[in-house]
Amino acid sequence: MKSVFLTVSFAALVAALPQDGYGYGYVTRVTTRVTPTPRPTTTSSCTITICADYINSCSMGYGGCYPACPGLPTPTFTPPPCPTTTKKPTKTTSKKPCQTICVDAVNECGIKYGGCYCSEEPFPYTKPPCPSKTTAKPTPTPAGPRKCGGLQGLQCKKGETCIDDPKSPCGIAVDCLGICIVEQFCGGFAGFACKNKGDVCIDDPRDDCDPKKGGADCGGLCVPKSWA
Repeated sequence: MKSVFLTVSFAALVAALPQDGYGYGYVTRVTTRVTPTPRPTTTSSCTITICADYINSCSMGYGGCYPACPGLPTPTFTPPPCPTTTKKPTKTTSKKPCQTICVDAVNECGIKYGGCYCSEEPFPYTKPPCPSKTTAKPTPTPAGPRKCGGLQGLQCKKGETCIDDPKSPCGIAVDCLGICIVEQFCGGFAGFACKNKGDVCIDDPRDDCDPKKGGADCGGLCVPKSWA
């Protein structure tokens, strides 16, 4: 960079300068070196970059990067405006207060129902129905036959008869257990049926007539079907 020298004459300084013996003033030459301002650097040739990051009052970021070589202008960044949000007015519904009534009701079957509700509203609780009085009775499981006979000589109740057990391979004649039944005749030539529902007619083991061996008119005895 070249320097420029400027020569400045100050006439006003003559009076202030010291005088020689002849009474003449000195003329002083003042020389000042002035460095000229450098020419602006072009944006394309600038190798210095500054990035500015700012935040406005709404915490929104703004700014940017720019070349920062001498002679180039420094840009200014304008903060973005804050967004304006308009809230919808909240609808307020004013409900007239009412008196609360609590009801503990009981229906005709002793079942409780009810609760609390506003006195200006109708009773909102429905009376529960009574349970049905007709309940199906459980079907009794028929008990097994009473045992009789055998080596112990078990006896039947009065009015019962001890016969061979149809499910046993041996009879009371050889000391096997039999069963006690209320004697009721069935079968025979007239084909008498059992009176009790669920009973079946079995061959009477006390006689010599065997329906399996041609005795079509053999008499029998009624026993529950589960015993046969």
